[in-house]
Amino acid sequence: MSNVLVLGSGGREHSIVWSLSKEKIISNIFCAPGNAGTLSQSKNLSVNLDDNQDILRIINDNNIDYTIVGPENPLDNGIVDFLESKGHKVFGPTQYAAQLECSKLFARKFMEKYNIPQPSFFECKNEEEVISVSTKLGFPIVLKADGLAAGKGVIICHNQAELDNALDVMFMDKKFGNASDKLSVEECLKGEELSIFVVTDGEHYKILNSAQDHKRIFDNDKGPNTGGMGAYCPAPLFDDELKEKVEKTIIIPTINGMKKEGHPYKGFLYVGIMIVNGDPYVIEYNARLGDPEAQVIIPMIKGNLFSMIKNVINNSLSSIDIENDEGFAVTVVLASEGYPDKYKKDMEIRGLGLNNSLMIFHSGTKIIKGKYYTNGGRVLSIIGRAPSLKEAIEKVYNDINEINFDNMYYRMDIGKKGLDYLGGLSNE
Repeated sequence: MSNVLVLGSGGREHSIVWSLSKEKIISNIFCAPGNAGTLSQSKNLSVNLDDNQDILRIINDNNIDYTIVGPENPLDNGIVDFLESKGHKVFGPTQYAAQLECSKLFARKFMEKYNIPQPSFFECKNEEEVISVSTKLGFPIVLKADGLAAGKGVIICHNQAELDNALDVMFMDKKFGNASDKLSVEECLKGEELSIFVVTDGEHYKILNSAQDHKRIFDNDKGPNTGGMGAYCPAPLFDDELKEKVEKTIIIPTINGMKKEGHPYKGFLYVGIMIVNGDPYVIEYNARLGDPEAQVIIPMIKGNLFSMIKNVINNSLSSIDIENDEGFAVTVVLASEGYPDKYKKDMEIRGLGLNNSLMIFHSGTKIIKGKYYTNGGRVLSIIGRAPSLKEAIEKVYNDINEINFDNMYYRMDIGKKGLDYLGGLSNE
């Protein structure tokens, strides 16, 4: 029997806690700092996720046997290296390996070194360099803050006016802080975007599933980037032919490349790809499960998540098989109006707990005297599962009618791309 700690406070972490709570070989589950949803399946612990010593304190105080790192910031702070140096078992990539997400330019140069397909890119440190590159690449052009920016540090510019505005955001207003001291300025590939989720022990890997995220705040992919407004899995686009290409040209070279660098990659690896004329190109890596993609991927996994995590830590992933349930899962994020910019908090959430058949993962929530309140931009993830994608979409939007809070906002078109693709296949 083991005590397990999950670091983080979002929907991704709630979905991990939910999965672990079904496993009888775990004595106690802790989530730090957690949210109002994780409270029902774990004990929440107060912690400063930016302070490795504070994380070590709660591990020692609560006799934690295994630590699972949910979000990217602790990985960037070297929490895995730090805990391993103290003799603790921890799931996630090292600080060096996590640079695949935490530095866009590190990732681009790594892909260049190991011949992994990607868009053309240029490193730029000021406005003049970006303008010079824009004349070479032409519009549209993509500006990415080099460092972590909570999934929002990407701006696509379709013309000079948008580029001028983006330059102000990155360099003058410093909206993303030091993350935009350097930019990766990239060719804008046109195609279908897709996310592939892998778990690896540094030597062997298993593909968990595919998903399609919906990053923009408004329907039809309009408006600014967010942390993610919804997702569905599996993605019908990820057929056997594409899977073989992704494994051969991206996943295997990435894992082998990190090994050659002397820093084997262990943990979840999220590969965001763009499919152009049937060929995959890496748009980004993430060094953890996505949020909200975790909320659909984890419920689809058959069997024991904790066993998989232990096998990664023990370098024995090849000894297990990972299977998924049949059908589809769809999640829609309920957000506070105004997100990803200014929004109100402390709105009472009505309908939670009234219908136990709903699958809901919390993100920005808190509980006061038995009542739930909003405590962030992305508040809840509602999940629908069904044999077909169409039915899963219908279920999730029907379930949303059970929940309400002031200024609640959500996209109405989550999963539509998948339906359109399937419709196209049926018409061929």
